[in-house]
Amino acid sequence: MIREKDYKQCLTYINNYWKKITFFLPRDKKIHIGLPHKFVAPNNVIFRNDQFYWDSYFIILGLVASEKISLAKGMVDNFVYLYKRFDIILSRNRFFNTGISQLPFLTSMTMEVFNVIRDKKWLIKVASVAEAELKNYWMDKDKAEQHLVYQGLSRYCDHFVNHITAEHESGWDITSRFNDHCLDYLPIDLNSCLYKYEKDLSEIYHFLGNKQKSKNYLEKANKRKRKIYRLMWNAERGFFFDYNYKHKKQSPFYSMAGFYPLWAGLASSSQAEKTRKNLKRFEYKGGIANTQKTGLSKEFKQHDYPNGWPNQQWIVIKGLLNYGFKGDAERLARKWLDMNKKVFLRTGKFWEKYNVVKADIGKAGRYPNQTGFGWTNAVFVKLVQEFSK
Repeated sequence: MIREKDYKQCLTYINNYWKKITFFLPRDKKIHIGLPHKFVAPNNVIFRNDQFYWDSYFIILGLVASEKISLAKGMVDNFVYLYKRFDIILSRNRFFNTGISQLPFLTSMTMEVFNVIRDKKWLIKVASVAEAELKNYWMDKDKAEQHLVYQGLSRYCDHFVNHITAEHESGWDITSRFNDHCLDYLPIDLNSCLYKYEKDLSEIYHFLGNKQKSKNYLEKANKRKRKIYRLMWNAERGFFFDYNYKHKKQSPFYSMAGFYPLWAGLASSSQAEKTRKNLKRFEYKGGIANTQKTGLSKEFKQHDYPNGWPNQQWIVIKGLLNYGFKGDAERLARKWLDMNKKVFLRTGKFWEKYNVVKADIGKAGRYPNQTGFGWTNAVFVKLVQEFSK
């Protein structure tokens, strides 16, 4: 059993730390784009004044759990502002990132906030921007940085239109998962997120009383689901894989991106059960590793084994909960929480990523190990809340 009192020292640290990584930058300043509302950055060192797109969803989970609703709502409003200014939700608010996004979590973070504030006018405003982002960015056929490329499914691609920057848009910067050819893949995590995006919009418009829009988005989501089943589900291996549309075949590479269909709720119950059985490929003393152990690049890449990332732990755990696998979910949550606590008591810090095999600080990759840390703190709070109810 996970008990809040067992993590009291960690939770106190996190509660006090929110202030240190909360910033307000209302005007453009040097490389940073100004944002109208306060926001939480990953840390106050190399990511100072940065609001990242996919980080923010996981941070908002923790903010809502910590009853910091106004701050969470402001972060969503910042993305509305960015889209209206640039016609893209940037990967972060830096001018050199104006041609790159990240996994589309806008509707997910919106619903986390709306379920508390129940502000219909606000929901209408954000939903209109979400529709535009979906249509004009992820589903656009005409831009040079084309995302919609094969059978109604999308890929990662930014304005440079090369493999390495597409990989940066994935958030997995960098990984062996795409074999240095990210543009060639239909990623299972991205298309699962887009499925959830469409399902969320269907539910939003059902709530708002627009039955036709609700029906249209549900049809789009179900159409996407059928294509994901056909191209990305491997019945023999019992897992979802990225699809290389250039070579017309599935990637054989196991990554925890294959759990996103459970988080998004698009997997069937039998697919979820088979996916659950693959936990053994990823589960270690400290939690879930990002990838398979073998077949990795000679050069270490930070989103590969043996590293596990806080946001991805939530995706796996929430996916398991969605299908009733509470025992597995709680076991993984406890492993992650206990590792975080152990490292915190030794170092006095929370870290961006962890080596889940050794249950220790993560293996450094593109840059030195970072402390703080926005989504680590947030996921820790959310997991304690989820399992100590």
